[in-house]
Amino acid sequence: MQLLRIGRAAGRRAEGGRVRRTALLLAAAALAFAGTAEVAVYASYDGMEERSAERALQLKDEFPGRTTVAHAVDGFDTLGGRQYSVVYIRPESPDSPLPPGLSSWPEPGQAFLSPALRTALTEAGEPRRYGTVVGTIAGAGLAGPGERYAYVNPTDRQYDADKTYEVVGFGSRSPGSSGDWIFVAPRQRLQTALYLLLVPALVLTVVAARMGSAARDRRTALISALGGGWPQRLWLNLGESAAPVLAGALLGTLPAAAVALTGDVTLPWIGYRLSSDDLAHWWPGLAASAAAAAGAVLLLVCLLHRAASRAKARSVRLTARREQMVRWGAMACPLLVFATVWVPGLLDVTRHSQLRSTLYLTGVALVMVTLPCAVAVGAAAAGSALARSVRRNGSAGALVAGRHTAAHPAVTARLVAGVCIALVLISQLQLKNTQYGATAQAAAATLRTVGTRVLVMDLKQDRLTREQLDSALGKLPAGTRTLAVYQDGDPEKGELPTTRLQGSCASLKTLSLRCGTGTHKVSGPVGDTTLNTVLGWVTVGPADAGFTVRQADPLPARLTERTAPESLLLLAPGRSGLDQAAIQQTVRTELPIGSAQVGTFGETWLLGANLSAAHGRWVVFLGVPGVLLIALAAALANLAEFLRLSRSVAPLSVLTGRRRVFWTSAAWSLLAPLLAAVAAGCVAAVWLASPQENPDQGISLSGSLLWGTAAGLAALSLVAWAWGARSAIAQATRWRPYGE
Repeated sequence: MQLLRIGRAAGRRAEGGRVRRTALLLAAAALAFAGTAEVAVYASYDGMEERSAERALQLKDEFPGRTTVAHAVDGFDTLGGRQYSVVYIRPESPDSPLPPGLSSWPEPGQAFLSPALRTALTEAGEPRRYGTVVGTIAGAGLAGPGERYAYVNPTDRQYDADKTYEVVGFGSRSPGSSGDWIFVAPRQRLQTALYLLLVPALVLTVVAARMGSAARDRRTALISALGGGWPQRLWLNLGESAAPVLAGALLGTLPAAAVALTGDVTLPWIGYRLSSDDLAHWWPGLAASAAAAAGAVLLLVCLLHRAASRAKARSVRLTARREQMVRWGAMACPLLVFATVWVPGLLDVTRHSQLRSTLYLTGVALVMVTLPCAVAVGAAAAGSALARSVRRNGSAGALVAGRHTAAHPAVTARLVAGVCIALVLISQLQLKNTQYGATAQAAAATLRTVGTRVLVMDLKQDRLTREQLDSALGKLPAGTRTLAVYQDGDPEKGELPTTRLQGSCASLKTLSLRCGTGTHKVSGPVGDTTLNTVLGWVTVGPADAGFTVRQADPLPARLTERTAPESLLLLAPGRSGLDQAAIQQTVRTELPIGSAQVGTFGETWLLGANLSAAHGRWVVFLGVPGVLLIALAAALANLAEFLRLSRSVAPLSVLTGRRRVFWTSAAWSLLAPLLAAVAAGCVAAVWLASPQENPDQGISLSGSLLWGTAAGLAALSLVAWAWGARSAIAQATRWRPYGE
């Protein structure tokens, strides 16, 4: 107990003791937060899997001996570029067992919606998309509180019992084939992404453990001279570090504990709603995270605290060589930026894609290494100019800071490295996680070129009749024209497949096609941009085979699998687009469930790309705090360096009689280089992003992400300045002359 008290007192009186205690608190909090994030992943996935399994449909085919209680079809719909599940279900009787989360069965034309879907449809202006909403699905029937999900009892027009599944109950060992479970990324992928948070937290822990090491090394030497060994050093270190570490571990666990105790919370930017019930079930894991974080930090504090050893003098030649390397790095930085942006673009992407990628990534890595050197050399030049200018006005703090910055560019390079790397790294993470595949790229390009002037209706021929389709087409917005797409040729007879466009003369003219009796062939490229784009999606066979055009009724007298078209093109009569939402609602209400689907070309590929992009946002969501932790670790390390500098400035407070010298010195030694690094990092991030940006591939640098990160780093710079100045003032207050 005595050693613990001595360690605690030593920590309070040590040079930069308050800074180190705060650093240890932040490190323990970061580790505990990373641990609770891991627990939240387990809790969310387990809850999602359990509730999805409890509502899974039990089909008659799997349980032939049971009585049918309902007929159902699992369906999908889209809203705002996101896909979600809709279960069309009709009970055998009002007394049939209910799915989890429903209080009663909806009548034909009625629906139960999840809270998230109900809100989203209201905001989109489509509250009656599925008919009359008679209730909200309770939490027990949802994979998560933010899930978009619907149970719909279809109208008689939509319902076809022969095309539904017979349901005998609810509940299964597996999560089923609907809901968020089929859209979320695998658990292992998110756990891997959590390393973006865990590794920076460990880096911050190491930096915090080694802060103020000079004073502890002197204390260790004294303990060793008095006959103390590692047990005595252990208790001293625990006494010095235990209080802030335990407080930090509790602080890092508070966000998860607050969610578990209060209610669901929506994660910012991601939009995922975290379940408080799931976290509450895992409260032992939250407690274990806090204990593990505290134990890990205290263990590192003890292990990284070296035993007494004779200090080695630093080589003057080594220091000079280091300063020279910083200057060479500064000269290379702008050349590397231009080479990284320009050289890979000279190579043919089809023949040298791997080489282009290698050169680009190598250039980005070298820029991140040399950019702090450029900022440091610029700060050194500014420091020399500052020192010369302040000699006339007598600002002691600016004079000391200017000369120190000019004499030690390597120290400045270490100070700003975390900030520069953070901005470039976070921009690269964001770009790498917003890329589309080749088909999704084509779909995005088509959407920009054609828009909604041409929509495609995919048909399920075995679920439709001519009368049903005519009725739906007759209720489309006025002026909508129809063109059918047929695939001719029998491959079994050795015939090459060809595409035939068939419709009225007005429909053909909408796509700049010639009218005429009979069927005529079109070979080679056509002049109309819209038609060329459409043909790229609907034609089959060799590229030079062309297609045929026929002026006739787009639909046969009777729809069968052999006579029905592959799809219908819905054309706007003018240059303005069609009302896609209105057309989709007409098809949804007028045709049997799942018999037709209307959208833009390649829309399903875009939905998949949007889902992949949403998964990639988690990498950025976890990477931004991780990068900020790295920057914080660098700021704390260099704050300790500034406190060592401030010891030499302490006598000035006696000579000047003012504490303003520390604020000025910290402003020029900490704040100015860090803000310059933020500006340089933003410029480098934008420049390095330009070769990768491509709207066709969905790749564009997020300005909000970049400027938000820059604002966070600028705020961190202000905190470091104020913290450094106040710590230096506190240190100067305790300074006494010892023959300096």
